[in-house]
Amino acid sequence: MSLKVLIADKVDQQVLDGIKALGCEVTSNAGISADQLPNEIKGFDILIVRSTRVTADTINNSDLKMVIRAGAGVDTIDIDAATKKGVFVCNTPGANGSAVAELVVGMLICCDRKIAETTSRLKSGEWCKTSFQDSLGIRGRTLGIIGLGQIGRMVALTCQAMGMNIVSYDKYVSKEVMDSLNVGFCESVEEMLPKIDALTLHTVLTDETRHMLNKKTFAMMKDGCIIINASRGEVINQEDLVEAIKTKHLKVALDVFENEPPANGKDFSTHKELTSLLTCCTPHIGASTKQAAEMVGVHTVEIVEFFVKNSNTPPPRNVVNRELLEKK
Repeated sequence: MSLKVLIADKVDQQVLDGIKALGCEVTSNAGISADQLPNEIKGFDILIVRSTRVTADTINNSDLKMVIRAGAGVDTIDIDAATKKGVFVCNTPGANGSAVAELVVGMLICCDRKIAETTSRLKSGEWCKTSFQDSLGIRGRTLGIIGLGQIGRMVALTCQAMGMNIVSYDKYVSKEVMDSLNVGFCESVEEMLPKIDALTLHTVLTDETRHMLNKKTFAMMKDGCIIINASRGEVINQEDLVEAIKTKHLKVALDVFENEPPANGKDFSTHKELTSLLTCCTPHIGASTKQAAEMVGVHTVEIVEFFVKNSNTPPPRNVVNRELLEKK
């Protein structure tokens, strides 16, 4: 019997074609919501998502063998529920890293040169040259990176090529590794923040990283510091950020937010005060390039193919719920 696969988000056509070519029965429903998913999941063996949240209700109401996050972060999936149910959770780390790093570097330059604001004012008919002659420039400035994984390293390499000094905090990366990358090692976030002219966040969301930027940590930063977040919205306390922008004149670019609308949502009015203060903002598009979609698609199909051909042993590729992996 062929495996039944539900794809609950929009994916590249090659994903559908590739999985069908493996003999799987594929259903694509990009408009399904997280609330609807528990009632629609019965009978499927594999669930593939991008942004759609996979709750404990979805897991517990299912006969799933595997959930694949077509992307890196898996905080939208209830991994504890999946592990208890015996469901593998897999992801595609690194497939969209270049796309995110490119957006971050673009946001860095946009914040320094205020490109979005100058564009808006020119489009409104105002020649505003004399209002935008106070950019600091980024060559010789110090960029702090929280999280020196693949994306953080891509950002570091690009910014080093532009003449920036790089320092980083990552509890899982040693000083020796950072030295080899010509990146300054910081023992803590608190040690790093007073040193930097710009900051970019590349960390997963955990209890430890939730609201790691808050009133206390903002106070440690230089006035006018640039902050970029293309990781997870919840790592910044947005209420504290609003106040810090006003009092410390921070230049902030966000691609991610707390309480984002669902993937097919349109209303973002609850964030109006924050977005009005941002130097640059985008609607969680860090990984949204054709190149990234193609790479994510390739990796997603590879995970399904490996599972189809090795359904019992060994476990599928890129398993993130290690407890289940060890049991198998």
